[in-house]
Amino acid sequence: MALTGDLSNFSFVDIFQVLLQGKKSGILLVEWKDLTCAYYVKDGDVIFARPVDKVFRVYTDRDFDQLLVKLRIDPKSMPRTVERFLVGRFHLKEGIFSFTPGFIKYGSSYPVEYRTPQLLLMASRELSPEEVERKISDELMLLEKLPSAEETVGQLPLTPEEKKVWNLIDGVKTVAQIRAESGLPNLTVDRALYAFMALGVVKRKKKETQQYKPSITLELLAKIIERIRGL
Repeated sequence: MALTGDLSNFSFVDIFQVLLQGKKSGILLVEWKDLTCAYYVKDGDVIFARPVDKVFRVYTDRDFDQLLVKLRIDPKSMPRTVERFLVGRFHLKEGIFSFTPGFIKYGSSYPVEYRTPQLLLMASRELSPEEVERKISDELMLLEKLPSAEETVGQLPLTPEEKKVWNLIDGVKTVAQIRAESGLPNLTVDRALYAFMALGVVKRKKKETQQYKPSITLELLAKIIERIRGL
């Protein structure tokens, strides 16, 4: 099933989250204001990017290896295309996108420099306050780390600020407390929290509801009633 949307209300962080789920393969097409780019996704990772003059031409090439030969692309240079046509555009917020899964045939392996979790982190650093508020709107929200999260995050190139935020997540501190204790701008903290949620390494913790305990026991209440009747 194709995924379509507008970058103004569905950020690249959200797109990468979808790609990570199920390690999807296909073609992500983005129609920016200044050009249209095709991003080739294999097992959840963006392996190649190229500008196209006509959208329909993207779907005429169904074999990726033959496409590389046709374009005279050295596989070793593929990561540079991702850097040029994707990483350098995360700050742009206007564009229409569509992801068509399972469309193109890929070979066995290709060089990948930017894994999708890293791209997600990089994109999160460009989130606007309005985008962040979609997920981090409750400053009393509690977040807890998922099992094996430390191992996953340990493999990511976090900034010092993101590491500080990560170390403050304990399932006890609220978003407001994490902001205060970090000493960082609220937007920096919220961008990191947004990224960690999208990466699936933290989740919202349900607040424990305290059961109501009566001030007196039923046995004592029965004795009081019995004494009142005897008056």
